[in-house]
Amino acid sequence: QGECYILTVKIIGFLFVTVGGSMFGRYIWERYMLRVKVLEEWQRMLIEINGEINYSAQSMSQICRQMSKTSVYGKKFWDGIAKKTEERNAGLPGEFWREHLREYRYIELLSNEDKEIICQFGESFGTLDICSQINEIELFEKRLEKNLSDARQKMVEQKKICIVMGVISGMMTGICLL
Repeated sequence: QGECYILTVKIIGFLFVTVGGSMFGRYIWERYMLRVKVLEEWQRMLIEINGEINYSAQSMSQICRQMSKTSVYGKKFWDGIAKKTEERNAGLPGEFWREHLREYRYIELLSNEDKEIICQFGESFGTLDICSQINEIELFEKRLEKNLSDARQKMVEQKKICIVMGVISGMMTGICLL
């Protein structure tokens, strides 16, 4: 009866470790999914900024405040940009964009190319006349759309791989512990 109890505990432990491994695989895959969501938000922000510049006569700090209100992943980032812009008497966000981008919570999820697109946008944000600014934002939208498409494809490709590798690693760990 003691051996049966020990075997039951080992099997339950093995199952826990296997489930833990699969949850780790899912966690890794969710990071791919979160990158897609963050890029989608940046794309939406570019569209909103384009609209604000095109149809309203708001200052850069007001536009940043508006982005802060609608942002899910970058509220703190846009608040910081708005405050800094206000402190510098309608200064340009590009002057301190990179500094705030380093503090952006989701920056580690983005690829180097994603980061570069966002940095280049920020450095030119508010520095051009309205027509040129709108054209430049549309250019950044197209570049970001390409990266977003690649991120979506990678997310789909990696889903099964991450979960299966998590299950396999959990099972191997469980076997080693038996």
